[in-house]
Amino acid sequence: MSVYLIPIQTALLLFPFLAAVITLPYSIVQYRKYGSVLPIRVLLVYSFIFYLLCAYFLVILPLPPIEEVASYTKPVMQLIPFASLKEFTMNSSLIWNDPSTYLTALNEPSLYLILFNILLTIPFGIYLRYYFQCGWKKTLLFTFLLTLSFECLQLSALFGIYPRPYRLFDVDDLITNTMGGMLGYAITPLFAHFLVSRERMDEKAFDRGRTVSPLRRSLAFMFDNLIILLTATGITALIFWLQEQFMYKHPLMLILCIYFGVTLLFLFLLPNLTHGKTPGKAIVKIRLTRTDGTRPHWYQYLFHFFILYDIILPAPFYVFYGMLGILTWNGNIKWITVLVILILAVLYIYTMYQCILSLFDKDILPWYDRMFPVKNCSAISVEKAGDMDKSDDALQENANERNTEA
Repeated sequence: MSVYLIPIQTALLLFPFLAAVITLPYSIVQYRKYGSVLPIRVLLVYSFIFYLLCAYFLVILPLPPIEEVASYTKPVMQLIPFASLKEFTMNSSLIWNDPSTYLTALNEPSLYLILFNILLTIPFGIYLRYYFQCGWKKTLLFTFLLTLSFECLQLSALFGIYPRPYRLFDVDDLITNTMGGMLGYAITPLFAHFLVSRERMDEKAFDRGRTVSPLRRSLAFMFDNLIILLTATGITALIFWLQEQFMYKHPLMLILCIYFGVTLLFLFLLPNLTHGKTPGKAIVKIRLTRTDGTRPHWYQYLFHFFILYDIILPAPFYVFYGMLGILTWNGNIKWITVLVILILAVLYIYTMYQCILSLFDKDILPWYDRMFPVKNCSAISVEKAGDMDKSDDALQENANERNTEA
């Protein structure tokens, strides 16, 4: 039993790290396709990934010592179909017309292996039919390819880590694994009856995708900041590298000017050309509109992003730079700087407070959005509405054709 528990325990330890790696790409794909991330879909997809992880570990683990494998002399391939079944029938205590031998036969290791190979891919067939909507031909093909990858992985001696294969490439494994996938395909309706249909999941996801969730806005904001910072950093590094012999008198001002230029490009010029889409918003398929859903005026883009990205977000930088100046400046400019620092600090705290609240309540808008009213609108809703209209038209046409034929 420990032979089967070790791979599952290993998968349990590794899966959280794998899930953390794929969460961001998975969320982006879901937002781009549906506009939302459904918990039931997350559960199904992540359980499928966990199943595949367990399946591969079950055919790989436990790993024997390399020195032990080097001393193996047994064959590495078995290419005779149904040889394992023939071996079982010849060596088993099972007598088909004697029911008293059935229980004893079930405890024989040779039968364990056959049943294990069938059971291993039953979930794969269920997932393919229920969630991925595959027909029996695709299920047959994908199950065969999955089990072929198992056998090739073993035949490769774990990509050459071992001096020779430590497990047998067995054509019977291909047959029984593929049989298991098709068995899973056949029994899927028994499980699907109690689960939400894939069509219903997609419909619900599109409906939720019409509104922009806080997480979706946060991802767009994160990508915008990342792209702006990477671009500004790259330009700054390039300028200093090309002009390293020139000593800039005010390098901080140069960095600030580059930052302003990059924000102007990505957050003003680009949205005007792409109907309200910044790079981050384009990634998760949202755009900026006026409160009535129409396209904002150019000055609304300018003030919306200028206040947030060029005043509020860099406020800690301004405060730090101003505090350095206070130590050396004298006279009225010193007290004016103190006043500006206090105003910026209060404005920064107040704006951040409003932005955090707006993530949990869509009716709360930061003060700068109330001055120049704009909102985030899902680009999915427009596309989906068009698809739904086409679908309704197609259904109506089919109904009219049936009425005409009648």
